[in-house]
Amino acid sequence: MKKLLLVMSIILALGCAVELTTEGSSVRLVDDKSSCEFLGTVTGYNSMGNDMAHDAEGAMNDLRNNAAQMGANAVKIIDVETVPEATTTIGEALYCTFD
Repeated sequence: MKKLLLVMSIILALGCAVELTTEGSSVRLVDDKSSCEFLGTVTGYNSMGNDMAHDAEGAMNDLRNNAAQMGANAVKIIDVETVPEATTTIGEALYCTFD
């Protein structure tokens, strides 16, 4: 029984989405980048979530976390690819002037 609980705990731990960091939570998603400086291309990835939506959420969190590490305060999504095993997001890391 203890072995079963240990295995289940490991499986649940592996099924977690990437958590959004404090820095990542300050990165906005934008459509209009006219008042923004392009900092670079950024990606996010998550696999082994509970379902495809969980993977997509984790990949978006990873994208925002990575953009924050580049000094970005915004991201424009370029592409999202979701397959049953994982989700990958690609975006433009931006530093924008907001009103």
